Amino acid sequence: MTVQLINIGNVANDGTGDDLREAFIKVNQNFEELDLRDDEQTTASNLGLIGEGLFVRRSSYDLEFKKISAGANVTLTADDNKIVIAAAGLVSDLTITADTGSVVLASSAALSVLGSGSISTTIVGGVLTVAYTGVTDLASDASPKLSADLDAQTNNLLNVGTITSSGITGPLTGNVTGLVHGIDIRNFFAENTADFGSIIPSVSNIFEYFIYNTDVDLGSIVTPNAVTFDLGSL
Repeated sequence: MTVQLINIGNVANDGTGDDLREAFIKVNQNFEELDLRDDEQTTASNLGLIGEGLFVRRSSYDLEFKKISAGANVTLTADDNKIVIAAAGLVSDLTITADTGSVVLASSAALSVLGSGSISTTIVGGVLTVAYTGVTDLASDASPKLSADLDAQTNNLLNVGTITSSGITGPLTGNVTGLVHGIDIRNFFAENTADFGSIIPSVSNIFEYFIYNTDVDLGSIVTPNAVTFDLGSL
């Protein structure tokens, strides 16, 4: 049934309200009605898909919540309307990851970036500079290779050892020294005299005549080698 209201009349003792017995009958029935009703069903919920919930459970008519506790470098300030959570401005538990491992830095830890060998590091303000101070040439490469044509820009190649090539294009100018198939070509142009004896030609045309009458000085041969020199027929 529903809760019953006691009729108190229009004014005191006007005879229109419930008498005392009737009024207390309604009071008793109202208490019985409230006692027979279902238990309190009030509850609370944590909203959102992520984050830590504050509500824990309902114990009888008591709603139980977690407390908010301040961690390291965090402060809590509360008034009647709000709780203010403030950080001290420091980063704690910072993870630094490298190619070969990682380290977790606490709020009071320091990370050092040091150079080694030809690597140096400097810090100016908030800028970290890592520089290579070694020699940046081919000498530092144990097996250098070219991926394109090398332009020497008219510069010389010095202290060259053996050159292996599929071919040399273009004229050779300047002082070319060395052996060609194991022979020193300078011996062919030595300023010496070679005596081939008397040549008695037999000419049959004007070209052979010019060849016969043109002197050719082959120089001197100091230490002749056993070679055959065939000038053809005159």
